[in-house]
This record gives sequence, C-alpha cells and structure tokens, in this order.
Amino acid sequence: MRPITPPLNGVCISDEGDAWGTYLVDHHVFENIFVGLQASGPLRLKAWSAQVELAMAYTRENFPALGYLCDLLITDIVLLHSASTGGGSASHLPGLVAMSPGPNWGMYDFAETIVHEMTHLNLFILDMVNRLYRLPTTELAEHENRVVSAVKVGELRPFDKAFHSAVVAVPLMYMQDARGDSALVDAFAESLNDCCTGLEAKRDLFTPYGQTLLDELATFARTLNFAAVESGLTRERLAA
Repeated sequence: MRPITPPLNGVCISDEGDAWGTYLVDHHVFENIFVGLQASGPLRLKAWSAQVELAMAYTRENFPALGYLCDLLITDIVLLHSASTGGGSASHLPGLVAMSPGPNWGMYDFAETIVHEMTHLNLFILDMVNRLYRLPTTELAEHENRVVSAVKVGELRPFDKAFHSAVVAVPLMYMQDARGDSALVDAFAESLNDCCTGLEAKRDLFTPYGQTLLDELATFARTLNFAAVESGLTRERLAA
C-alpha cells in the first residue's frame, strides 16, 4: 500500500525535497497544505525537527498512552513550509503525517498536531481491522447521512468525517486540560455534544464495534470526564 518503505525504527523526519515530499506533491496529496509551498531550508527544517522531537518526548512523558500510540502508528513526518498551517494524514498512507507549522508554533502546537493526526491514523486502522461503518464512504457522504461537525461548527459533514472530527477533539481537550488550558473545551464542548447527538441518531450506520466507540465518545461529550480518557485509550476491548 505504501509507496515508500518505513524506517526500521523511530520516526523519519523530512521535508518537501525528500522522497515523501516529492510523492505528495506529484500525486496531489494534501493539496490544502501545499498552498503557497516554499522550500523549508536547512535551518527551518532543523528548528522544526527539534520541536517535533521535543513534542514527542513531552507526549511520552506526560501522556504515556498517547505517546505509545504515536510511536506505534507514526513512521514518517513530512514538514512543509506553506501559506497554510496544520496537519494531514490519509487512510491510504498509514504511518505518514504531513505538517505545515505556523510561524508562531511552540512545542504544544507540534504535540497536539502530532496527536491529532495520530488519532486519524488510528481510526483508519481500526476501520481496516474491525470495520466501523456498515456503508462505503461514498454512501456515508450522501446528504441524508451527513452530521454536524464537532469542530467546523454548524457544518454538515459526511458521516465518517463527522465521527473523525469528534474523536480527534477528545485527546486534544485532554492534553490541554492537563496543563490548565480550557480553550478547546470552551470552543467545542457544545458542538462535540451536538455531533455525538447527530451520530447517535444514525447509529445504525455503525457496526457493533463502531457503536461501542460511539457510546464511549458520547459519554465523554456529556460528562467531560477527563479522568476516563486515559483508561479509554488503553482499554483492551476497544483495541484493534
């Protein structure tokens, strides 16, 4: 499936001029991240790479379950210098995270973006192993199967993408809460709950395994019980 072999161990960090960067540009993957793409340059790549290493170490030390999942699921991080900021991952490219850091990003921004994309990768693999949905993605995108997004407030999204938006919000809220930051909770607690309500109204689109994940997600959305997040990350019955 992957066009480029993963490293034997650890995470390979590269930029737009290396093999992964060339592949992504040539195949128009993550075009939203490549808006105004420029050369990163060795100094910028060195600084960004150091931030990635710090972010991974911070996550391992402070959130062991999330750190373990990052080490398990991420093999390559491509750092891009573009007009857009954020991260990207894809179901057909397991292990790969693309990232375009913002000019004022600090370690927390890198850590949260890495965890964000790891969570997407995790859901992609869970769907490959256990199947989350009863319908193919093309049918999940039909208007009658759309649900309001947890992060794009008020916007109807395809069923699977709405589910992704809700799931990835949880570990980021958890990380911020642990350091006393309520920005994400303040911004998305209500929309996360609305998204879960919409997903529950169409729960028959989930497989039994997907319904189990939905129930865990909806419970968190209504209680914001951060103490339960870590145990949820390591609970064997939810694992692939």
